[in-house]
Amino acid sequence: MKNFLSIFVIVIIGIMAFASCAPIEDRMQMTGSVTEAEARAKIKVEVIPFESKINQGTMVKSNYLKFSSEGLAPALTSFVHGLGTIVGTFADSVQSFVLVGEYTIYVNVLNADGTVPSWSPLEYPVTVEETFNVDPAWALLCGEGEKAWTWNGGESGEDKIWGNGGYRSDRQPSWWGRTLADIGTESNAVGEGDGAYMIFSAKGATLTKIRNNNTQQAGTFRFDMDRGKTVAGTSPLWVADFEKELNEDQPAGAEWIKIDPSLVWSKGKLFTSNTTVLVGKMQNRGEGPVNDYDILKLTEEELVLAWPEDGDVKTGDWGGCWYWMFKAK
Repeated sequence: MKNFLSIFVIVIIGIMAFASCAPIEDRMQMTGSVTEAEARAKIKVEVIPFESKINQGTMVKSNYLKFSSEGLAPALTSFVHGLGTIVGTFADSVQSFVLVGEYTIYVNVLNADGTVPSWSPLEYPVTVEETFNVDPAWALLCGEGEKAWTWNGGESGEDKIWGNGGYRSDRQPSWWGRTLADIGTESNAVGEGDGAYMIFSAKGATLTKIRNNNTQQAGTFRFDMDRGKTVAGTSPLWVADFEKELNEDQPAGAEWIKIDPSLVWSKGKLFTSNTTVLVGKMQNRGEGPVNDYDILKLTEEELVLAWPEDGDVKTGDWGGCWYWMFKAK
């Protein structure tokens, strides 16, 4: 599990976007086209172990991408990486790697006259040999690369696996809920009941929902394990703010005082894009997609998520909250 890092990884698809403000006088003829040989001679993509200072000067290593296409003007380049596209002649990516291995960066080239060369995009293989300071949540959620999760009906298979309960008080459906016997019957969640599962992949930070009717829906995800919440009746809401108050009178360099674990309700946040977890809908609030979840539990075997009906702040203590109960497949 040590081959993991932080944030996001390379994805091999993206959106091409281009912009330029260079004066036309400084360009070659607008009808000119750059050749593949010229482009390859100017474009450089590499992975560099980078050291940065955090936490009062502590040096921390991370992998990041360095892109360069200087001297290629008037052609424009966009480097497809991570969850986005960098446009321009030079950039240091903030996207990091969570897995060692081989990756491919796609470089789109646009001629000065607006045409796209037939040989574009160019492929640049890069190798990540080592990763640093990876959040343990990556290994728990994605295993050694990808990991499947399905509904957790308990030993009997009759436990509630999706339903509602009190916000920041319950940790599972306690008011109303569905079991494996009746989950997935909602009109906008057909096929997402018994037998359906999800695959979280670290490579590309992708989330694919596999329904029991042989249909799929794919998207991406990210998480923030610094966005944990305290239990109902406790203030401040965020664990980080609570701990900041605990330490505000501590002398510089003193050991950080951590919150009492019994006061922690959630460990962080999970965000999804273009897909949701199984039956990830806003019940009682228009039934749109839920793309923002509290992570209540994340171990090698269990994943428990929650969503407050009226948002993080507006939902009052013990207010309406929806829960999802999953287990490793």
